[in-house]
This record gives sequence, C-alpha cells and structure tokens, in this order.
Amino acid sequence: MGTICPSCKSTIPVEDINVATDLALCRACGKTFHLSEIVDGPLPTGADLASPPRGVWYERRPNGFCVGATTRSPLALFLIPFTCAWSGISMFGIYGMQFISGRLSLMASLFGLPFLVGTVFLIAGCLMTLAGKTVITRDADRLLIFNGVGWLGLTRNYSWSDFRSAREDFTTSSSGYTANRRGRTTIALEGKRKITFGSMWTSDRRYFVLNALRSELGTGSFSQWASSATPLIR
Repeated sequence: MGTICPSCKSTIPVEDINVATDLALCRACGKTFHLSEIVDGPLPTGADLASPPRGVWYERRPNGFCVGATTRSPLALFLIPFTCAWSGISMFGIYGMQFISGRLSLMASLFGLPFLVGTVFLIAGCLMTLAGKTVITRDADRLLIFNGVGWLGLTRNYSWSDFRSAREDFTTSSSGYTANRRGRTTIALEGKRKITFGSMWTSDRRYFVLNALRSELGTGSFSQWASSATPLIR
C-alpha cells in the first residue's frame, strides 16, 4: 500500500517513500513532499551525530557549527578517462592543430569555445570526485557554504536566520515525457529563501548532514547524541 500524492492524487509506492528523511516522491507529477505533511503521526529519525559515516565531519562551536562531507566518488574511475579522451581529442583537433600549423583561425577558435567550456567543467568534476568537499559553517548569523578542493573553490554567503527548515529535495528535468525524467537529490534549506547543495554526496553522507542541520535548526530529535561530541574526520 502506498501514500496518495496531494497534488495529482496518484498513489506513491512505498519504495518512493523515505521515512528517515521525511520525504515522498511522486513520479507521476515529479513533485516531492514532506511525508509528515500527508500522513498523521511523528516520523522516526535514527542519525547518531556522535558517529559520522566515513567521509563526514561535524563540529559544534561556541557561535555555531561546522558540518561537511567529501565528494569523493567512484565516478572518478569513469569521469577521468572520459575527460582525457573527449577533451584531449577536441582541444587538440581545434586548437592544437592551429598551433602546429602556425595559423590562427577565428572561426575554428569560436567553434571550439563550447568544447573549451565543457573541458573546464569536466576537469572541475574530476577534481571534485577525487578530492572535493562541501562544507557548511555557521558563525553566529553568518552561514557559509563552500564547494571546492582544499582551499580552492566557491563560497556562498547567507544569513542563518533566513532559514527555518531542512529537507531532502529531488529536482527533475524532462525531455518531454514523464518516463524520461532525470533528477538529482540535494539538501534544501528553506525559510525566507531556498538554497540547495550536496548533490555530489552519497546518500549516507547526505542523510547525516541533513540530520545535523535539522538538529541545529531545532527541528529534529536524534538518538545517542552527546553535547560533548568531538569532530570526527574519516
């Protein structure tokens, strides 16, 4: 037995319901809902914030906290060879041949710009799957979300007071048919605005960070949490 979607009234099968993260996905209309909004009764949680999974760390600080996770992934085994082949062939064929011949072609260079931009994104993806991380830091009312490798990356700056809840979000894109929908799972912080992050995390890393954020927002209760927990990095 499934749950009824409040939007299109289709049945949501049990395999599309994640009780742990309070999330239900209706594949018929592509929308997600808080399970607690469409069923009665409290939802259980089971995150042990004192024992982060591998690749995750959580530290409580006097004026806030720091929680983050690595974006390392086996996807690197595919992405790196693909980037070397695709970018190597396209860049050499478009720009390398111009340098070898000693003649610059404006049309060929302009034609190669999309391939150059794609190469930059592919290299960034390789680095993130090899040694990247996403870190959320709160210092009083300042909230920083960093994505990058080591100290090199992009930091987004927000006000902590702008947010009231955290949930798992599933965004979809479609080529015209519902059956062809593809999407990615992220964490969404919502309140005066909505921001998403964590799309490159594995499910266990994303689940832990989500529960840590809910704890800091005061919207969840968790088992085996000790206030004296020390940061743990694996």
